[in-house]
Amino acid sequence: MTGTLGDLDFTDCDFAFEDIPDLHRLLADLRARKPYALVPHGGRKAVLLLTEELVAAAFRDERTFPANAIYPYTTGAVLGRTLQCMTGREHRVNKALASPPFRRLASDALAASTIRPLAHRLVDDFADRGHADLVAEFAAPFPVRVISALLGLPEWDVDDMARWAHALFTFPLDPDGAVRASREFTERITPVLAERRAAPGDDLVSALVAHEVDGERLTDEEVLAFLRLLFPAGADTTHLALGSILSALLTHPDQLDRVRADEAEIRWAVAEGLRWEPPVALLPRVCPDAVTWQGIDIPAGTTMIFAITAANRDPAVYPEPDRFDITRRVLPSTAFGGGPHSCLGVWLAQAELRTALSVLLARLPGLRLREGAEPAAKVSSQIASALRGPDALHVEWDV
Repeated sequence: MTGTLGDLDFTDCDFAFEDIPDLHRLLADLRARKPYALVPHGGRKAVLLLTEELVAAAFRDERTFPANAIYPYTTGAVLGRTLQCMTGREHRVNKALASPPFRRLASDALAASTIRPLAHRLVDDFADRGHADLVAEFAAPFPVRVISALLGLPEWDVDDMARWAHALFTFPLDPDGAVRASREFTERITPVLAERRAAPGDDLVSALVAHEVDGERLTDEEVLAFLRLLFPAGADTTHLALGSILSALLTHPDQLDRVRADEAEIRWAVAEGLRWEPPVALLPRVCPDAVTWQGIDIPAGTTMIFAITAANRDPAVYPEPDRFDITRRVLPSTAFGGGPHSCLGVWLAQAELRTALSVLLARLPGLRLREGAEPAAKVSSQIASALRGPDALHVEWDV
């Protein structure tokens, strides 16, 4: 370890590459000492931010922790120049060009026209069986099917899209697999752009290639980069979020009963689920220049880890933070990031999550975990400790 940050507060494993089984307990123990910790990340010292105050402030401070500083070392090689790499006018124009289909009203409209029918079609495949693995048979395929439908892609592409979406997020853990997925995805989508420029439809690709801001349109590479980001960011994270929310409800039957009794509670079940187990638990950034920030002396080039999952369980903000309780009536402030690079798909993701819960509870009466299924239903790390969700949700219901 090199640098001038001082001694590590934790040495048992590397936050970049290794699973941390009891992540919440570790983060709580570290936060009890001070609001940040020094931990190993990729063989170097990193600053792990542990309170909602620090994580929210760091997201807002794009000048000190620019989003584009980390991506050359993580996903830049496979995603290309995405919105996360852009600043200033380039970011403003590209975000304005890409955002219309993801605004709140558009997402709410999609819930009725596209998202709900897709959820029903997935449930049709197993509703009469009386049991299923809701991760493999619903939570994982559902967001990929939604995005594919928005793009106007044929259903036979869905399995490939799911495979590519997951692989794109595995760089640098599996660089060859991620690069291959990027190449195959690009080869599949590039002809679609030409088709939609020649004959636009009412799909997302047509909107992306046709929308204009300040006399500018997105180039093919800008559209491709956006879509390379959309699939893993929109599919993997929504899949993990849905799995975690279902896990929380199924392992807290009293909370599930509240939602069954009043569909209006679905909104708060989603909000509490995103607080309790956000799909992106730890988000790395880089501090390019030496700075003293919030009383922390940070050398140039230091990795910063925004511990979203720690911020969401900060006892200074959320009383009894480890308790899953849909009656909190709070919206976690950092579950979708923050600042200029906050998640563009926040409204779409929430529409998907609410619709999925509504359909599952309506179609699967008496939904419950199968006996002995609780260990697999617990949320665990999926890619190192950065992304989290349950491995499986073996459930049954009354037929």
